This record gives sequence, structure tokens and C-alpha cells, in this order.
Amino acid sequence: MNASLDIVSCGVSPLIPPHLRACIDQAEVLFGSRTLLKAFPQADRTTVVIGANARQDAEHALALFRAGKRVVVLASGDALYHGFGGTLARLLHTAHGVNPAVRYHPNITAFQALFHRLQLPWDDARLFCAHQDSDFSLREVVEAPLAVLYGGSRTPAHELAARLVAFYPAAATRPAVVAEHVCDPNAAPSRPAERAERAERIVHGTLATLATVPVAPTSILVLLQAPCALPLALGLPEEDYERENNLITPSDVRAVVLARLRLPASGVLWDIGAGSGSVGLEAAALRPRLHVVAVEKNPERVALIDRNRLRLGVSNHTTLQADVSDLTNLANLTKRPPPDRIFVGGGGLPAVLNTCFAALSPGGRLLVSAVTLETVHRLYAWSPEHRTDLTALDISHEHTLAGRYHHLKAQNRITLFTFCKPDNAV
Repeated sequence: MNASLDIVSCGVSPLIPPHLRACIDQAEVLFGSRTLLKAFPQADRTTVVIGANARQDAEHALALFRAGKRVVVLASGDALYHGFGGTLARLLHTAHGVNPAVRYHPNITAFQALFHRLQLPWDDARLFCAHQDSDFSLREVVEAPLAVLYGGSRTPAHELAARLVAFYPAAATRPAVVAEHVCDPNAAPSRPAERAERAERIVHGTLATLATVPVAPTSILVLLQAPCALPLALGLPEEDYERENNLITPSDVRAVVLARLRLPASGVLWDIGAGSGSVGLEAAALRPRLHVVAVEKNPERVALIDRNRLRLGVSNHTTLQADVSDLTNLANLTKRPPPDRIFVGGGGLPAVLNTCFAALSPGGRLLVSAVTLETVHRLYAWSPEHRTDLTALDISHEHTLAGRYHHLKAQNRITLFTFCKPDNAV
């Protein structure tokens, strides 16, 4: 038989159809967790326990496959959802074509089984995985009309509920469900002690009450459909952010800046001289698949930005402590692709702008704000051939006068310069 690599998603049930059972029986090397390997004992083949270093184990499996072996991987849950199969797929570069010798076999997953238990359609469900703290955005979860969160050893479902309530207290009364050890009843463990240890449990309640119901790491939290009053993260009030000496882009200006940036659905945004981080943080909240890198040289402000990030509940945002006058190695420091968008608050020296523009991806946009006339004059002379827009913002807000009258008090004029890099630039 020729070399093959079969990845079997075991889902919620170790019951395997006959054709897959035959595939597993013919394997020369079988990968899986200790529990799954016990379910398929066979003395005359090699077994490999998948450990903490999944990438290393995946490379081992691929090396055996390329060496001509028949390899089968038993994957917990769904192999292609935050699973071992995804690690294999990324190593195989399957986006560039399907290898017929590599086969993925699906199964019923825990969230599918749970929704069938609840007799609840899941057309609108958003799935999140909390196996790593940075894998999901609290804001995205709360905004979803129907959210499913897979818990993990660090964050079981009840702790996830507590985190969501702490992030957005208004969600405390939202109806929810926690479930642990969701399984196929036809494949229940045979031993009484094992049945007691892994008994399926489903509990209904509000998010706040479920935060007090301890469950096992192998657990799921479902936020059921309910109105969400979480405001759009666009021009949020200055009071929503911790800031130093009122060092923050005003809310109205922030909204225009984000509009002028023409934020892509994915890619990278640099927020240079981030201050309180408000512009980059709102960009991260508006575009969850866009990764934002905030650059700030002051260590106290770096810590402040991170606190604002937690307050806003976004996960696609990184803060780097670096001097804006030394951005040459920023792309290497971020370990991410070149930026598609860059925002420079408060002007910026020509050397900084030159470095930013050089780092920008072809077709990217650089937006720079200025307050003083000196900065405006400097920016007007910088790279005019790439400037595509110049906008001055004069914003006034209502204030009382002499305790009984009202007038419009003007803020400082803000001038925004937009520069675009040609698509064919190298």
C-alpha cells in the first residue's frame, strides 16, 4: 500500500464507521492522545502520543508520511478547528492544492451535539476557542447574537462567564448555557467510575449565575440570543480611556481618522506614537481580523495602553515600547507582514515619515495628524506627490456661558494629511 496520511476527527464519539476502522487498523504509525490511543489497541504498530509541542509532533507525522509510511492521526474534537489537523494543514500548505494522499475525516463535534441537545438552530452561531487567552475577543463574544466558547484547562466555561460579566456588566442577565463532557450517549464509558467522572451536564441560567457554577475544563459556554447595547467602538468618549495629561485623540477626530484610513478587513495597522492607544484600539475593535501594532516609547503609557486594551476587550492588538525615531527594525520586531495602514499622531519628523512610508505595503495608506502651524507647514512640504487628501477639522461643542447662556466652544484645529503608496511600488 502507498504512503498515506489520514486525520480522523473523533468528535464526541469514539465510535468509528467500518471504513475508518479499517483505515486505522492498517496504519503503520498511529498518532493520538493517550485516551484515544487506548481506544484503538494494536500490538504490531508504532504509536506516538501527541504532547504539548503539537508542531513538533505534526512535523514527525509528516516526515513519516513522506518516508512512505501509512500514518493515521486520531484528533480530539474537530481536527481542523483549533486542532492538530490545522497544524498539519499549515505545514502542508494545503491552501495551494489538495494532496490526494492526505485525507481528513469529519465527525460530530461537541458544539453540534450540544445544539441538538438544546434543540436550537445554530445558523447565527459564532465559535470562539479559549484554549489560549489571546485566541478570542471579549468584545466579539458579547456582540455576537449567539456565541459558543470552547473552554480549556486554563479557562473552563464558568471562568469565561465571569470574565464576560467583568468586561461588560450589562451582559450579566443574558441567558446562557454551560455544558461539560458533551458526548454521544451511544458511546458512554462502560465503567461506573468513568461514567461518574465524565458525566454529561448541561446547566441553564444567566451569565452571572453560571459564573458561579464550576465545570470541568472540557466545557462549553453558550450565550443565547439577546439584545446587546455594547456601543460601536468608533469615536468613543474620552472618559472611556485611561490617559496621561489628556494625551488622547479627541473622539470626533478619532472617528474621522478611522474613516480616512479606509481600514481593510485584515492585514496590519501601525499606530505610531500611540499615547493612550485610542485610535489603534478602536481600529482593532472595528476590524477583528486586522492586527494593530501600537508603538509608544514611554513605558508608563505602554502599560496604560494595555489596560485600555483590556477595558475595550480586543485581542488583535499589540503594544511595543520603541522610540518612533528608530523604526527601521519595527517590521522585524512585530514579526508580522509589512503594514497596510499607518497612523502617526502629532505630526512626526520627516525621518520617521520616510521610514513609515518605506515600510508601507504597496497600495497602503499613511495618515498623519497635525495641530501646530509648524507641523502643518512641514507636512505640506513632505512627499506632496503621494498626498491624496488634506483635511482640516474645526469642531465645536456646546458649553455654558455665565451660568445661563450657551455657546459653541471650538477645539484646536486638527489637520489630517493622507498619503498613499502606489500599487506598483517596490
